[in-house]
Amino acid sequence: MFIFTFLQNNKKKYFNYAMYRNIFSVSIGVMIGFIEILSAIKFIKKWFIKIESIPLKKLKHIFVEAPAEFFLVLIFFYAFSALLGGTITAFFAQNAKKAYAILTGFILFFIALFHVFFYPFPLWFKIVILPLFFPFSYLGGNFIEFLQRKKWIN
Repeated sequence: MFIFTFLQNNKKKYFNYAMYRNIFSVSIGVMIGFIEILSAIKFIKKWFIKIESIPLKKLKHIFVEAPAEFFLVLIFFYAFSALLGGTITAFFAQNAKKAYAILTGFILFFIALFHVFFYPFPLWFKIVILPLFFPFSYLGGNFIEFLQRKKWIN
């Protein structure tokens, strides 16, 4: 009876460890994705002379004055942030890597949803940007599972 109880207690500890590791992986993936989005806005702003002099504290003015090319490049960085967040989440997750990568994309989707509604983006940008997060975060999780099947990473 003692051995059975000992095994049950160890199973609970392993479950808690896996649960905390998965929570940690999702939070790290979301933070990396969010930081990448913010740094992309700061980085892309320097490429365009028209909005280069506007300080980052006046983000609404940047989005009003920005040319269409700014938003096209920003779409690329939004998609890359979802891919990077999903990849990092799947890399650190213990199990169900694709599911946690999609959860990361879901959280990034809600962050972008609030971002889109509180700042004056063009309508075409709002329509294009919102469905990007799920497929690209899924691709990040799928990429990590592919690398693990090929035994290129543990």
